[in-house]
Amino acid sequence: MRCTRVWSCLLVLCVAVVQARLGKMDVNLHPISKKDGLHSFAALPSPPGHNHVGSICSTWGREHFRTFDGDVYQFPGLCEYNLVSDCHESFQEFSVHIRRKVLNGNPTVSHVVVSINQLSFRLSPNLLTVNGIPAKMPYYNSGVQVEKNAVYFKLQSKVGIVVMWNGEDAVMVELDSDYTNRTCGLCGDFNGISVLNEFIQNDRKISATEFGNNHRVHLPNDECEDPYEEDEESQETETLKDSCREFQTRCEQMLRSESWSSCTSRIDPEAYIQACAQDMCGCTNTSDLCICSTLSEFSRQCSHAGGQPPNWRTSQFCAKQCPYNMVYEESGSPCVDTCTHLDTSSLCEDHKMDGCFCPPGTVYDDISMRGCINQSDCQCKHSKIYNPGEVFRRDTEECMCLNGWWSCKSLQKPSTCAVGEGSHVTTFDGKTYTFHGDCYYTLAKVESKDAASPKFTILVQLVPCANQKFDTCLKTVKIILNNDRNNVLMFTSDGVVKQNMQTVTLPYRSGDISIFHASSFHIILQTTFGLQIQVQHVPLMQIYVSLDQNYRTKTRGLCGNYNMIMSDDMTTPQGIVEGTAATFCNSWKTSLACKDRTERLDDPCSLSVENENYAKHWCDLLLRQSGPFANCSSLVDPDSYYKRCLYASCNCEKSEACLCAVFSSYARACASNGVFLTNWREDVCEKYTQSCPASQTFSYKHQRCQLTCRSLGSNQQSCMSDFLPVDGCSCAEGLYLNENGMCVPMAKCSCFYNDAYIKPGKSISINDEHCVSFSKSVLQLLHRRSRGAWTAVRSDMYESGRR
Repeated sequence: MRCTRVWSCLLVLCVAVVQARLGKMDVNLHPISKKDGLHSFAALPSPPGHNHVGSICSTWGREHFRTFDGDVYQFPGLCEYNLVSDCHESFQEFSVHIRRKVLNGNPTVSHVVVSINQLSFRLSPNLLTVNGIPAKMPYYNSGVQVEKNAVYFKLQSKVGIVVMWNGEDAVMVELDSDYTNRTCGLCGDFNGISVLNEFIQNDRKISATEFGNNHRVHLPNDECEDPYEEDEESQETETLKDSCREFQTRCEQMLRSESWSSCTSRIDPEAYIQACAQDMCGCTNTSDLCICSTLSEFSRQCSHAGGQPPNWRTSQFCAKQCPYNMVYEESGSPCVDTCTHLDTSSLCEDHKMDGCFCPPGTVYDDISMRGCINQSDCQCKHSKIYNPGEVFRRDTEECMCLNGWWSCKSLQKPSTCAVGEGSHVTTFDGKTYTFHGDCYYTLAKVESKDAASPKFTILVQLVPCANQKFDTCLKTVKIILNNDRNNVLMFTSDGVVKQNMQTVTLPYRSGDISIFHASSFHIILQTTFGLQIQVQHVPLMQIYVSLDQNYRTKTRGLCGNYNMIMSDDMTTPQGIVEGTAATFCNSWKTSLACKDRTERLDDPCSLSVENENYAKHWCDLLLRQSGPFANCSSLVDPDSYYKRCLYASCNCEKSEACLCAVFSSYARACASNGVFLTNWREDVCEKYTQSCPASQTFSYKHQRCQLTCRSLGSNQQSCMSDFLPVDGCSCAEGLYLNENGMCVPMAKCSCFYNDAYIKPGKSISINDEHCVSFSKSVLQLLHRRSRGAWTAVRSDMYESGRR
């Protein structure tokens, strides 16, 4: 008869829960029994609001637990216990274990262990480990996110679990409804029915202590002892309540006050009043700290139920300290607007919770970590930090940092065609192909963009650079202005520059063209009509031809037609679009005497295992996440350069030279996107950094012309600095390259007059005038000859023989 009554009551509870769920009603929790330390709750209609307390389990304070199904009980165990796990499947998706310890007389959670599939996360106050390996927060991997704010550790997984721990006494677990009736542990079975299956076993109601001991996690060499299970525990509990009645009155006055009405209308506070009294009764401290944990838990449950808890803390009562200028609130949006995520709160679907928040009208600075600031003071980040109003330029965009956002506009930037490693061509439109030539070829035949600009043709000479048929090098570059064969500039692979076959000394300027050394590795040709050419001759000759946007559709040749369409770049002089690089390039050879070249079909790395291993080992530097090129991989895809590196390193007789040439090309592409790579020559290509002349220094970022003593005597600027930074050797700031290739201060520069150098302090006669070579590469007039005699005159200055 007694059993019949029990099962009848349980049946009534089941029907009530099912009716509530079928009616899609939020539920309110009210106690229906208070026996053996348990507070069980029935489902009743609640006021409107988002209420999900039925999917939350928690533990807090002095050994208090609340199951998913609403049972509140006390369990004093200090071993490691299974708080909740998925235990109705052969494969366990998750588990959450906790362990308490007594610290300064108060129980606290020492660590939380969360296992999700094959990953084990161990949270302790100062450390996160993943499968035993320390990890940094925030952590994002395999669908799991672990982060820490000013109050909580939060672990969230896409399998449908959220675990929160305040680093002290309180742990909360929220589960997706898919786990209904599938869990076990101190949190219960999540079946929506109080008491059933948790505290009733074999038709016998068990105590909270026995229930807790059943979920101990037995670890090797763990000498922890289970709490003692007393037969008359219920009587002891009632006696404890009598002795704590004075504390119960105080707790009831607080939790049933008008300020908590938004909470008590959704959650009956009786269980929390009892927990509050027990905390105060067992507390060894004389302060109010003993009452804080249960008030905090009731406040959290109120937020979960859709209520608005009061800001009940004061500077003297349960105070919370926040970092920076943040303020503590009992119920706020956990989705904090930051300088990098300014619209987080407007998209937030998470329930409110307690924590540290920015004051209204401010956002959190997660870039420079300055606390809460006005949005207008937010910085922006792209490889480095930019202050408001600062500008970042890359490729075809110019972006200004404004209110934490990048405000960008398109730029009419030049497009570049390149020939690398003597065989790899990139057109103005970005198409890439490989061709091994043996002739002069038209790289770009360019029509004038307007009446004031010249038309010009750029020719490249490709030749075999070794005994192998397909090992080709770029040997010569020619620029022919206005198709005048008597007006030809020529660059050779050894760094020599000629005009009409006469060697010229750099820096050189003639009309609209200036040529100068940007470093010992690079020569730059600049013009006033929108053409810029960068010629690299260390370690191999490579060329980069840049044309401004006004030349669109006005080019032909190996560089394509510059119409922003890659598919028609391989257009022959006859207007036919070829399908292979060999037939296309053969159509642009300048001499019919040259033989047509054939397409290479085999992989050069397949011819030598040794070369292949060498190439893979060093080219892998382009792909390594912690390698010297890693900072650029998000902007310039290294995959195409990696394939090009393998090909060139296996194909070239001088493998390291070709390898370094590809690395140099990638570094240039990165620089064009605003990322300046350094130290990439430390593991390989190092010999080029150590081959500088004695007085010169190596740098990865030269962006000024190589100033010479001779250039000081010119009244024209020898170059402009609007070119990408280059690497190589150069004189240090304040020094000038003299006629002997040495870097000297300005005072030691010689003068240049009538194709001769005059050492500092030496004198010459110029048109019956006596001049002395002086500092700053000028000749100072000292005397004028008059009737065969020298007469002292005013000291006038003459620049390199010019009055």
